[in-house]
Parts: sequence; structure tokens; C-alpha cells
Amino acid sequence: MNHDFERRIGIWPAGFDADGELFCNQRYGDWPQAVTGERKDPWAAPEWMLLSYGKTATASSCECPEKDASHAVDENVQTWWKADREDKAPWLLVHLGQCRRVHAVQINFADDAETVGELPEGAGLTGEPGQGRYIEERSFATRWFLEISTDGEHWFKMEDWRDTDTDLPHNLLVWEDGLPAAYIRLTVIDTPYHRPACISGLRVFGRGCGSAPAPVTEAKAIRSDGMSMNVTWKEVSSYNEIASWNKAAMSYEVLWGHTPEKLYHSYRVFGKNQVEIRALMSNVEQYYVRIDAFNENGIAEGKVFAVEDAM
Repeated sequence: MNHDFERRIGIWPAGFDADGELFCNQRYGDWPQAVTGERKDPWAAPEWMLLSYGKTATASSCECPEKDASHAVDENVQTWWKADREDKAPWLLVHLGQCRRVHAVQINFADDAETVGELPEGAGLTGEPGQGRYIEERSFATRWFLEISTDGEHWFKMEDWRDTDTDLPHNLLVWEDGLPAAYIRLTVIDTPYHRPACISGLRVFGRGCGSAPAPVTEAKAIRSDGMSMNVTWKEVSSYNEIASWNKAAMSYEVLWGHTPEKLYHSYRVFGKNQVEIRALMSNVEQYYVRIDAFNENGIAEGKVFAVEDAM
């Protein structure tokens, strides 16, 4: 969002199937996965589900309404919460609704467009005018601490990074046995260049105590041209904070491939029941689709169906 040419790096399970065809499983690929070094099922469902999406988030301050606390739980890397620059001890709180068994928390600091001020002594910009850069040789630290509560009144430290000398803008914390929590609170102590705290994701993972969503119905995919298709389905009742004990869907994974057994491509959809996918190959005559619904309790696989041709 700061520049029209930005990069993201992802790592996913990949391999070759029995026919020697290369696959890469990107389903739930930005969630915690155990990497043991041993051969594993690359299509296994995630052990922990996302608990923080769409939950109530509050903060000690925000720079403006466009960067309020809700953006830390909207699963969008292009939005974030930004504390007011006068806030000396900014905090961000997420209410999980009910008490959950939390197994992992991911803290994603955002790259907000900020000016640093004067360059360090002896530093100079190199490169094209307006795009000059210099190599920063000083060390910086990203300092914070994380707390949990079951009632919103009594708080316990999960992690304390107030004295760290590391700068980790993206940090994943794991508790194999899980910790009971209904509230997660992050307090930011310091950031590089002492800029205002900016969090694009305070993501919580574990297991809810309710039911997985019902499978989707009335699913249809129509190919609009050689490389595009429109996919629609009937939404499984809308997700909200009390969804843990009903069968509402938090989101959907749209899968597709050139045979019913090889749905090697995926696209995640939040908050809607349709998507246009522009990632087909024009020389593949027939595609197949499956739509899986998921929430914090589990995944409901849909039925595989053929893509219709409107051309």
C-alpha cells in the first residue's frame, strides 16, 4: 500500500503426484504448520484453526478511523492499526468471544509510510532522484509484551520482549499444550526509529469449542473466457462472535484443477459468496471446482463439480 511494486514471500508444501505432476498446496498456507523434516501428508488439514478473524478489537488510540483496531483482525495484509504518535504505551486488545485454548499467536507489524527525518552522520543517498537509498548500519529493536486473560480483569504474561535486542517485524509464538484465553492484549514498547506502533495482524490460532460449518450448497462455476471463471455459492450463515457454537462459516477456500482428483489451486474468500478467478489456462478444456467452508472449529469439504462453459 506504500508503493505499487511490493513483494510477499510464501513457503508451502510441494511435491510430485503419482503421475509426476508438480503440485503446491497453498490451502491454509499462512497458518502455523509443523515442519519436522520427515515426509508428511501435504494435504493434511491444519491442526489449529484461526480464532481472531472478525473478533472485537480495541486499542489505546488510533491515528485515524481508517487505521483503527479492527484492521488488525481483518486478515488483510494491506490494512493495519496505527497508534497515535502521542501514545507512549500503545496497546491492542482482541476479545475472542469465549475462552479458547490458544496454541499460537502471530504478530505482524506493518510497514506504514513514515519519514525518518535527517540521515545519520556520514550517510548519503544513492540512486535515482526521488528513489535514493542508503544502507542502515545501526541496530534497532522491536519491543513489546503479550498478555492473556480469561475474564478481561486478571492478566497474565504470555511473552515479554521488552528487553530484546532483535528486530522481528513478524513473530510467531507457539504453545504446544495451549493456554486458556478469552482476551489477548499486545503492548508495544518500542519500534525502529521510534515510530508509532502499526499492526496489520494480531492473529490467534487454536481450536474453538463448537461445530464446523455446514457444507456450502448451490455452488456453480461458469467460465467466462479461456483464463477466467466466476464462482458462486449459497453462503453458510454469516459469521459473528457467537459462531463458536453454531455452524456459521468464517471463510471459504475455493479449489480448482483439471481433474476432480487434482484440485491443486486455491483462492481464499472472506465475507462474500462469489469470486472471479483469473488464473486458468486457456489450453485446458475442462476444470473442476470444490468449495470448502471453515470456521474456528473445523473445515467442511464441499462437493466437486464441473465448470460450465459460457463461451
